[in-house]
Amino acid sequence: MRGRWPAASCIYPFRIGDLPACVVSDGPLALPPPADVWKSVPESALHADLAAAFLPADRTEVEQNALLLEAAGQTLLFDAGLGDAHPYGPHSGRLVRSLAEAGIEPDAIDAVILTHAHSDQCWGLTLADGTPRFPDARIYISQIEFDFWAGEPAGERLARSVAGFRRHVLPLRDRITFLRDGEEFLPGITALATPGHTPGHTSHRITSGDAALCLAADVVHHSLISFRHAAAAAIFDVDPAQAVRTRAALLSRLADERTEMLGYHLAWPGLGHVQRDGTAFRFLPTPMRLVGADDIMR
Repeated sequence: MRGRWPAASCIYPFRIGDLPACVVSDGPLALPPPADVWKSVPESALHADLAAAFLPADRTEVEQNALLLEAAGQTLLFDAGLGDAHPYGPHSGRLVRSLAEAGIEPDAIDAVILTHAHSDQCWGLTLADGTPRFPDARIYISQIEFDFWAGEPAGERLARSVAGFRRHVLPLRDRITFLRDGEEFLPGITALATPGHTPGHTSHRITSGDAALCLAADVVHHSLISFRHAAAAAIFDVDPAQAVRTRAALLSRLADERTEMLGYHLAWPGLGHVQRDGTAFRFLPTPMRLVGADDIMR
């Protein structure tokens, strides 16, 4: 067979009950080697686990799985990607192209719901000249999260995030609606405080009829390590001890309730279930299915 294969799709349409949904990619990120990200895990154990799962030990590759959702008569986008910046390799920043592939232009987004204000969630809110990328969108974020970054927390590791927040989020203050833990801020969408990765990190429970999905965001970062070594904090966690407690609580709840989850950085498209595995956990990806054009959001 000769010829050029078409480019892979960067959208994955599915449904949450009656709600049309779609995972849209902002492209993969290249992070430091796993031993440099999860420093509390013995390197020998980490390398053995990665080898058993046919994963590299010399680099960490994660996805950016944003959620597009039609709900409450609105088109909603959960997290906005990195935008035009490329601090984690050259392949990010494709969210707008992914949205277009799903038939959605930026001016069709009614709300952007931020799980937290790290670069790969909020820098895509504005263009390089400061113009809002989603001109008609309301922005939802935890007030704890907003106040933390607006307060300019000190520390070399936080400096880039603080600068990015001031550039991409603060100028949009008049568009922002603050979220509270346990609040059903849109019909069928409830905010869940999951602090630790950042102080105001927020997951979301989305329900439609008997169906439910937990948007876990950065409570987990890796499809293997964050579950097998759930007690290990990542270097990106602002409060490592709280991040570990939050992860244990949320993964335990999802396993017990058998609720499907979506992880922002998990292997594409990030959908799956959590299973207990002794004192650890296991991520079981939801089998992907073929879809027709009529399933893609319009």
